[in-house]
Amino acid sequence: MAPTLKDIAAAAEVSVSTASRALSGHPAINQATVERVHAVAEQMQYTPRRAARTTGIARGLATADIGVLSLGMDPSLVALPVIASALNGVEAELTASGARIQLAHIADLARPPRALDVARLHGVILMGAMQGGLVATQGGALLGRLQGRPVVWAIGRPCGCRGDAVVSNDYAVGAKAAEYLVERGHRRLAFLNPKPDHLLFMRREDGFTAAARRLGASVTAFCEAPAAGWELPLRPPLAVDTVQSLVDRLLEARPRRTAVFAAADSVATLVYRALSVRELRAGRDISVISANNDHSLIAGLHPRLTTFDIHAYEIGRMAVRRLAMRLLDRTPQPDCEVMVDTSVIEGESVCPVPGHRGPTTDSSLDTGEPQ
Repeated sequence: MAPTLKDIAAAAEVSVSTASRALSGHPAINQATVERVHAVAEQMQYTPRRAARTTGIARGLATADIGVLSLGMDPSLVALPVIASALNGVEAELTASGARIQLAHIADLARPPRALDVARLHGVILMGAMQGGLVATQGGALLGRLQGRPVVWAIGRPCGCRGDAVVSNDYAVGAKAAEYLVERGHRRLAFLNPKPDHLLFMRREDGFTAAARRLGASVTAFCEAPAAGWELPLRPPLAVDTVQSLVDRLLEARPRRTAVFAAADSVATLVYRALSVRELRAGRDISVISANNDHSLIAGLHPRLTTFDIHAYEIGRMAVRRLAMRLLDRTPQPDCEVMVDTSVIEGESVCPVPGHRGPTTDSSLDTGEPQ
């Protein structure tokens, strides 16, 4: 199989967008990196896919000025692997199409950087804090300046904001998590979330709860927002204290929960630590499943976490393609949401209920008492 740009980037130990820029002679890439990427490409006999240059995507974006903005997100949140991967996908697709990129991380929505030239932008890719309607209420002035330009949100569209969105199917993520656990004999389930008004996490909870009940299982939610509420810039949960009380309540619940769906991998890592404080282990004392496939964040977890890959890199690329379509066809159309399916990455954090013989059919799950 012919090597791809992603293969070249991995071998050269750079991001896909950096590899693309290095091969195209972008002046922002230092000479040492350019030489390394070219050497790897030559060694792997890489041939760029020139045909993409003639597609509608390229025609819509070639020489266009495109803004790539994160809104209301703390740098620690932007640095999460799932967010960084989506941004890499956006940059790689824009670079390949010949677009000019204005990149800005705007943590304080009331103070956008002076270097951001909104008037020049032909279209915008946005990523925003998904906690309630904070972005819409606090970023109204900035979002108003983007009025009239095509806007596509990657990963999620905050409540109250206009524009298209390319997102993971978070309801299906929750449903698949429930199905995965029930197939392994778990009937008393928990959902754990320290950010209960987070839009994507709420969708995951809805899917998880609906599927579990359809399959004859019960779900208890352990969710708790900070007493002071939320404020921007939004940060990810980083301290074990964020979930310790929730995990303790989970462990004290009777009848005992045998498996927990953590709202995201960043939450699951804290669940692991909270369990270890109580001298318990995921995959042995309680099963843990999660979502996002934040690979570098969860790489050191033992046992390996079972999670759902939301394919953030592809979400980023598809957001660019959606923006190109909007630029090519300016006919007024309703905002749309494009959903990307997910796939399970199996680890050892989910164990079958003792005595369970394997995956069970839906008909048998609908009868009998929870184990």
